[in-house]
Amino acid sequence: MPAAPYDQLYIYEITGDARGQAAGLAKNQAGYLGLWLEDDTSFLFFSQPAEEAVAALLAEDASLHLRECHQLSYDQWQGGLALEPVHLEGLSVAPAWCEAADLETPHGQPCLRLDPGVVFGNGLHPTTRHCLELLLLRAGNGPLGRVLDLGCGTGILACAASLLGAEEVLAVDLNPLCVETTQKNAALNRLKLEVAEGPAEEFIARPARTVLANMHWGALEGVLAEPKHLLGKNDLIISGVTRSHLGPLRARLVDLGYNEHLSRQAESTWFSLWVVRAGDNE
Repeated sequence: MPAAPYDQLYIYEITGDARGQAAGLAKNQAGYLGLWLEDDTSFLFFSQPAEEAVAALLAEDASLHLRECHQLSYDQWQGGLALEPVHLEGLSVAPAWCEAADLETPHGQPCLRLDPGVVFGNGLHPTTRHCLELLLLRAGNGPLGRVLDLGCGTGILACAASLLGAEEVLAVDLNPLCVETTQKNAALNRLKLEVAEGPAEEFIARPARTVLANMHWGALEGVLAEPKHLLGKNDLIISGVTRSHLGPLRARLVDLGYNEHLSRQAESTWFSLWVVRAGDNE
């Protein structure tokens, strides 16, 4: 299989929100991969050294400061794993640069092409894989209806839902680079998605029958805080939960009237749940 189009990553960690200053880098700076915003820190990703471009960016705003620089391989960034095709029952996921002859996709099975860039969600991590497995099982039970993907990352779950026949899909992420990556992957697969930037709790009230949420516990708490926002949302597929938060999550879901239909776990560390509730209408 051909190598990923990324080799070495050069990451510049900047104190402050540099989105405004970085807006022109995509057009004017060779090797620019995107900006990851986390709290009050901007991480600028390049495929080649970019000291001059970063220095020019910092000169535009005195409130921005370079904290650290990092260099690592793309495989290191991906958790030490080289990206490779993933074949599930009913769906394959393959790197965008993988040749068709190398796929060995089961006959007649749809294949989702994915370029994760530097964003989480390549199908190899157990939380993502388990969400895909549960989504496939849910799709086998009947129409998915409208789908809401909260914390969409690369857009892998949103794209899979669309490929599996969802009526509409809204993908949401707080991180602008995740939004951009999801849009690119939707276009790569010729899928029509709505993609929005913002906190998950600001979108949970949007109409949907199926909700996908591969998120940390703090974000899930906000999503599940208001019962009226979950009206019509009959199926929740939730992941990203560790053992310490599994009990509170299950208790909250019971309070909201959901029954646990299926679950997955990996190494007694990561847990994924598909819960259902009957009787609501979108």
